Amino acid sequence: MNELDPETLAIAREEATECLERIERNLLALEGGSDDPDLIDALFRDAHSVKGAASMVGWTQVSLIAHGIEDGLEGPRDEGRLPKEQIDPLLKATDELRRAVDKAGGGAGEEAAVPLSPTVDSGADAQPARSTETPTHKDEQRHMRVDSGKVDRMLDAVGEAVLHRRRLEHIVGERVLIAGDDAAEEELDQGERLLDELQDAVIEMRTLPLSTVTAHFPRAVRDLASAEGKEVDLTISGADTQLDRVILEGITDPIVHLLRNAVAHGIESPDEREQSGKPRRGTVELRAEQRGGTVAIQIVDDGRGVSAELLERANELGSLTDMLTTAGFSTAVEVGDLAGRGVGLDSVKSHVETLGGSVEVRSEPGRGMEVSLLLPVTLALLKVLLCERGGQPFGLPVASVREVITVNEAASLGGQPCLEHRGETVILGDLAAMVGASPPPPPLPQPPPAIILASATRAVAVACDRVLDDRELVVKGLGPLLANVAGYLGAGILEDGRVALILDPNRLLEMPSRAAPAVAPQAEKRAAPKVLVVDDQFSVRQLQRSILEAAGYRVETARHGREALEKIAADPDLEMVLTDVQMPEMDGFELLGAIRQDPEHGALPVAIITSKGSDEDKRRGAAEGADAYIVKKEFNQQALLETVGRLVGG
Repeated sequence: MNELDPETLAIAREEATECLERIERNLLALEGGSDDPDLIDALFRDAHSVKGAASMVGWTQVSLIAHGIEDGLEGPRDEGRLPKEQIDPLLKATDELRRAVDKAGGGAGEEAAVPLSPTVDSGADAQPARSTETPTHKDEQRHMRVDSGKVDRMLDAVGEAVLHRRRLEHIVGERVLIAGDDAAEEELDQGERLLDELQDAVIEMRTLPLSTVTAHFPRAVRDLASAEGKEVDLTISGADTQLDRVILEGITDPIVHLLRNAVAHGIESPDEREQSGKPRRGTVELRAEQRGGTVAIQIVDDGRGVSAELLERANELGSLTDMLTTAGFSTAVEVGDLAGRGVGLDSVKSHVETLGGSVEVRSEPGRGMEVSLLLPVTLALLKVLLCERGGQPFGLPVASVREVITVNEAASLGGQPCLEHRGETVILGDLAAMVGASPPPPPLPQPPPAIILASATRAVAVACDRVLDDRELVVKGLGPLLANVAGYLGAGILEDGRVALILDPNRLLEMPSRAAPAVAPQAEKRAAPKVLVVDDQFSVRQLQRSILEAAGYRVETARHGREALEKIAADPDLEMVLTDVQMPEMDGFELLGAIRQDPEHGALPVAIITSKGSDEDKRRGAAEGADAYIVKKEFNQQALLETVGRLVGG
């Protein structure tokens, strides 16, 4: 037959996978006691569909296995009943069929029945598992496969447009109001409305239902419970709750671990449950619901819970969440293959916090456990409260902000500043010290404003120079320059061109008095050196500007090598150049060569900051005369300031 194009094969694999998910789901429903004869008919139809599609695209092995499943269902279909002893062989045949589809369609071909190791379909074209019912015409939805990278690029473009519009309003808005030009004001307002609609639409394209990652959980829980000699039902509610694609990818492993813990550690054996007056079959629930700009995902079991002694100890130390998320803590009496050895709730907490979320744990002895993951709906757009310290704007997620106050009087607790707030003693920290700012900014105003951040178990007051306002920011990743610096969720660009670093509230809540420097201290003050930052990405230029200006340097920027040469020729105060390599007009290597051939500026220090890290690239940089060559993935904020300080001082 003629060779099929990759897109046709991808569609065939996707449709076969959807059929397999329905087959597995319906088999589990029948095993759980459902007597709906339509489920057997649906099983037969799906097996037939896989067989037919496989024959059309030349997947001989897939077609043969599907045909075998179809044959095995003919009798039960006619009788309207599927004996339970046939379900396990059919599930195993489904696993074999999935492996054959993966192999034929270019998939990984991994074992499908490994307990709680689900296949995660996190692409932008992923669809939720469909109902076993045949949809009517009015229920059908049209879907289009869109590469997730295209959605991200579109969001970046929309974010730049929103920023441009805000800067335009910042520049001309006041003039329009003074001039009383109603038509111009209406056009500005209309432009803002249209951009808001476009931004919302693109962000919706980034979100997917939780069902995208839950399709394999019921089967995985069933297999794990069987291996443990337990009887467990998994119920999933709120599976249509929407979450950012990146968050969905990031929370799959934590959810898997929590389900694994619930079955292995939480649910008792059938005999033990019966003796304590519980049904022999245990229940694990996976719930999801949106709460404003936050999504709560809860894993709840009706098992043994924690002991009364452990709960009492946890209350003495702070909270059950704090105790169970301590590194290395385990409730397993015996460490075996299913005890989650080496990976505990501390790992779940750490993983969730990297996504801007938090973890809460509740339990009662004998009545099970509830673990809640509180997550933002999207990482692309975040509502933050803006504040300033030392001239640098920062953003704090509004979901973690309890209140803004003025600190009229502070006390001391264990050598740490604190204040009494609504009957609670709250540690007071200087934002500059908490983020490790260096050089130290000017003293706080008196009395200083402070932002109360709170979680379920603790609170902290963060003092700053001033609190600005709350707004939604398009969140940009910090990239390799700050990849190794903890405590940041990303950055947003303000209308005046400044970069607001978005702080991780969990980090601030855990380190209210920590003041370890995050950047290299500067040498004895002299006239601030001026540095030229050259990069074709606006966000990268502004981020480097913020880092350098916060450390006391003066900064100019250029979009490419040609513009950089013009600025070098026009500004005798420039003492150093930081340049990317891949840029339009003139790249970084060409810029470096031009500088070294210039009699007047040939000795100007130049550092290359690039993702091009091959030995050949480094040799070329050295041959062209670079004073430093820094690969972005190995870089951080402190290294940037140390490099600049070494070459020009400051």
